Amino acid sequence: MSRLLTASDLKDQKLVDELKVRIERETSCRCLLDEMLSKHTSWRVGGPARLYAYPSSESALNRLIQFCNSVGLAFFTIGYGTNLLVSDDGFAGCVIDLAEGAREIVVDGESLTAGGGAWLGEVVRIAAENGLSGMEKLAGIPGGVGGGMSMNAGAFGMAISDRLIDVTVVGSDGVSVRLEKDQIGFGYRSAPAFVGKTITRANFLMLKRRKSQVIRAVEDTITDRFRRNVMTLPSAGSVFKNPVGGFSAKMVEAVGGKGMKEGGVEVSLLHANFIVNTGSGSSADVVRLIRRLRGLVHDQFGVLLEMEVRTLGFKGSLFEDN
Repeated sequence: MSRLLTASDLKDQKLVDELKVRIERETSCRCLLDEMLSKHTSWRVGGPARLYAYPSSESALNRLIQFCNSVGLAFFTIGYGTNLLVSDDGFAGCVIDLAEGAREIVVDGESLTAGGGAWLGEVVRIAAENGLSGMEKLAGIPGGVGGGMSMNAGAFGMAISDRLIDVTVVGSDGVSVRLEKDQIGFGYRSAPAFVGKTITRANFLMLKRRKSQVIRAVEDTITDRFRRNVMTLPSAGSVFKNPVGGFSAKMVEAVGGKGMKEGGVEVSLLHANFIVNTGSGSSADVVRLIRRLRGLVHDQFGVLLEMEVRTLGFKGSLFEDN
């Protein structure tokens, strides 16, 4: 691979314009310049991506990653940005958006195949309409299949990996490979084998049930979820992982975290593990509030809460000065 292009290199407008032209010509991906990532994250914060590309197929994604490697352009793949905190400085590289491609959902008997860019809620809906059980408890979780798989998203005792057979991923070299479930090493909100890889397709083996029963289970899950935490303001869902033997929300609430504010963001009064953007929040506000909460919980409980959300565009650790 070529020397990695730096933020300083990418200040050269002529170079960036040339990269955009080459991406569109050589990979067939639509490409934008200086696209604000706040438009693509559920927290509605984050600065610009120097280049922002939309692959329309898996082969286009392969070509795009290979192109980035060949010119030394850093890249990062997103779906719906529901579990992502982006720096106010943005990202000096190419953000690859799967939300326009890789969205197909196919049902064949008890098998369901979903693209990495498919909206998880749509997958749950189609499964229910076909009388396929195994994802009901995931109803209402925002985001796409790829993002959900990468963190082994789950709720109410069910995880997205429970009914998984295998996945197709594109590695950092731009080559597609298939991984069986037992090769991934799923854990609580973790999937080690997906680090540095982009999920393009997931195959699930579901359980056949009466359609009315599955639909009712989905409806009950959504009702329960809204009863627990109705969110009307931008957030990224749970900020911290639950520590062993405890619950992050309860710890944050115990240290007086509910309603705590930094700039334009605050801890939700409805769920202490949610930070919401009240309208004028920045990524820096979110980071300050996360550090503050983490410090308070550590002081009282001796527990260092781990982040559940991914980060992009930050220099060093978010907690280096804690």
